[in-house]
Amino acid sequence: MFGKKSKNSSAEAGSAIPKAKAQSPRDILTDKLDQLTPGQQIMFRLPEMYGPEIIIVEAKKDYQGKGHRYAVIASTPVDGKPGPKRNTIWEAGKPKAIADWLVVRNAQQLV
Repeated sequence: MFGKKSKNSSAEAGSAIPKAKAQSPRDILTDKLDQLTPGQQIMFRLPEMYGPEIIIVEAKKDYQGKGHRYAVIASTPVDGKPGPKRNTIWEAGKPKAIADWLVVRNAQQLV
């Protein structure tokens, strides 16, 4: 009557099914960046308050397991596409830092 509940109570039986946790936007973006092969890139547009920049995240071609794997590059748009002038903002070895930076700035991926 009083004391411990039995292991087969009806309240616990329904909760035995594991529920899939929804991924956050940062986790989704981290997975996309992690799947880039050397030489591939993803482009993002920043909101207007950050300037007219297009951000390019590129997996380096010459990455050999040492140093930084990704380059974050800014480019001024020309006709909605990245222009010829490109400036490397920073480099990172892990995609989580880049994903955080993009999510905080509400960057939208370009197709």
